[in-house]
Amino acid sequence: MQKSCKQLLRLAALALAVIWCLPTITQAAPKQPAAPPAPVKVTVLATAGLNGHIINWDYNLPGSADFGLVKISSLVKKERQGNPYTLLVDAGNTLSGTPLTRYFATEPSKLPIPMIAMYNYLDYDALVLGEGEFAYGPDYLSKALAAAKFPALAANVHSSGSLGSAIKPYTIKEFEVGKDKKKEKIRIGIIGVSAASPDSTPQNYTGLKFSDQTAAINATVKKLNNKVDAVIIVKNNGLEVNGVMAASPGKFGSSLSRTELTFEKINKKWMLKQTETTSIYAVVAPVDKAMADAAWPYHDATLQHISKRP
Repeated sequence: MQKSCKQLLRLAALALAVIWCLPTITQAAPKQPAAPPAPVKVTVLATAGLNGHIINWDYNLPGSADFGLVKISSLVKKERQGNPYTLLVDAGNTLSGTPLTRYFATEPSKLPIPMIAMYNYLDYDALVLGEGEFAYGPDYLSKALAAAKFPALAANVHSSGSLGSAIKPYTIKEFEVGKDKKKEKIRIGIIGVSAASPDSTPQNYTGLKFSDQTAAINATVKKLNNKVDAVIIVKNNGLEVNGVMAASPGKFGSSLSRTELTFEKINKKWMLKQTETTSIYAVVAPVDKAMADAAWPYHDATLQHISKRP
């Protein structure tokens, strides 16, 4: 990334406020300098490798499990309650991987595509396309993305087929901070890159071309120059801030990564001063009953289909 970009994370000292002394009580008091805005913390939550695990159920056992999107959902809701400046991204490999995803991709159904419906429910801000998103071909992916209320990102994937312009290189998330007339915005650019490879199953990638990931990232960062205050790069193996791996969520919804970005106002610009990353494990989370109820028709139909197989 170029050092001139706002996205570069650098430490800068805050200038100390000048304290004016009053020479006499008869003189007008000079105007006090405005106090700098308080630091703003933005929480970035990330999932990856859910592979169709909505319900806390292990289809290989089969039996209940301590993972799944219904548990991640509870964690996300709690984080949002604690901080309104929260964004949620997925690093890919979610549209395939279980009997549930296979059933709804290959059998006729009046229900919406399950993972897309659940991501819409949870108000994801972006999905980065992994190999799992291409498992059932570009037409199925096109249908899935048409129903999504969030952007699908892959800066290194270029489509000339049915996907058209459904794949975006980046999206910008804005947070309005401050009070009353002093409100302003912190803008975060989210760049997605895909590690999917068409070599083994070229039929799943008809009309798609893949370019070099690093070149795609650099080109997209240039486009975002002077448009955002920080850049997050979401790859299939996790999340990077300034080229450094910051978070790697657990597969199947076993953990949620949480990265806290602290911004400070310096020279009239919001600067990213600090990042702190932790993992929150689904084993400690309750099931989100509302999501479980919404997902039950998918799970039930899948179990019935499995029971009928010879």
